[in-house]
Amino acid sequence: MKSSWLMLLLLFMAAGARAADERLDNWFTVTLENDLFVGKDTGYTNGIALSWAHTGFTEFSPDNIPRWLDYLSKNLYISTMPDKDRAVSYMMGQLMQTPSDLTIPTLIKNEAPYTGLLFWSANLHAFDERVADRLSLTLGVVGPLAGAEQSQKWVHKIVGAEEPQGWDNQIKNEPVFQVSAERLLRLAKFHTDKTVGMDVIGSGSGAVGTIESYLAVGVSARLGRGLDRSFPTASFLAGRQVNPLAGVTGGWYVYAGVQGRFVANDIGINGNTFTESHSVPLEHWQAAATGGVAFGFKRWAIHFNVLAATDRYEGQPQNTRFGLLSVTYNY
Repeated sequence: MKSSWLMLLLLFMAAGARAADERLDNWFTVTLENDLFVGKDTGYTNGIALSWAHTGFTEFSPDNIPRWLDYLSKNLYISTMPDKDRAVSYMMGQLMQTPSDLTIPTLIKNEAPYTGLLFWSANLHAFDERVADRLSLTLGVVGPLAGAEQSQKWVHKIVGAEEPQGWDNQIKNEPVFQVSAERLLRLAKFHTDKTVGMDVIGSGSGAVGTIESYLAVGVSARLGRGLDRSFPTASFLAGRQVNPLAGVTGGWYVYAGVQGRFVANDIGINGNTFTESHSVPLEHWQAAATGGVAFGFKRWAIHFNVLAATDRYEGQPQNTRFGLLSVTYNY
């Protein structure tokens, strides 16, 4: 586990270091996703990620993002839309998925395979008070190199849980990627940013890649204070983004949302893309609901939400459910 994280850190940490300018507004976030937050330990079982973000500029340039990223994005809509504030964020993390019974050492043919993903992503943000766009590139590796087996066994040993027995059946080592985009549109707004108010946000997103390819639409409603500041990262799973409420004492909101998705491919269900591995039939049409709370105090912000979703594959023994906790520091 340590070697996998170290490899990812050495490859990509420098990509975000250039933007850490004292003139910018900077955030750092730790995110934990776990199905134990909702009382079970099956399926999508755990995720942990570290994120850092920088904002306070109106144009992307080599002064605030890496040169290679500026080169790739300088002619894209995310860079050329006029009259926008802009930000950049980075994330590195590890996700893992297991079947329902961790004590079975042999392959469980009718359940999704053991899967570990170690990843890094760069996210470019362009936003105003009504529309927020995000364009992301994710690179990573699945298979034993992702270190998920060692991570889960280490955690289970600490908490005294049974040691998982089936990781010999995980999907094979393979590099993976994904390009994704999201647009948030404020459909209604009933507040000023200094008072308790409400907004309704429509969202559309899509992704192409070997990790997952999908199209999604959704709608959510938020009630609270500081809604203008937190709007740019009010995604369906907002806790996966840095929380701009850090540094806003008294900022808070509660929210709920629904989303429908068409999923073309999912490496955690279909298995490896370029080699043979265990797979199960993918449910292409999926839906999910989420709800949560976020609040800020001094330089800190905390976000917690839960998600419930329809089956990701045919014959899935239990529904997809997990909770997400993130802590953000503004520096």
